[in-house]
Amino acid sequence: MEEDIQAPMFWSAKIEDTTISPYSDKLLMFEVSATAAQAGIGYYGRSIASVQRRDLGTNYIRVLTESLQYGEDGANITIKNGWLEEPPQVPDNRKKVKK
Repeated sequence: MEEDIQAPMFWSAKIEDTTISPYSDKLLMFEVSATAAQAGIGYYGRSIASVQRRDLGTNYIRVLTESLQYGEDGANITIKNGWLEEPPQVPDNRKKVKK
């Protein structure tokens, strides 16, 4: 009170009645694809490595394949919408020398 610092508020204290998402489609697509593809594949891979039952191993492999396809679908959507950025490239020194 003496320093005039506001106390932290509860999350529920500032609920808006908007219907517009505060996040872009690009960000949401990235987060969902990354979570599904990377985390899911990692979890199923560890499960395959540690399971001792054959029937569960085959189920994990099936679900792992489905996760890979889901991740590929997400990548295709990002490519289709032009959201996928080009990764860093090695500079082409030969072009620089010719100029």
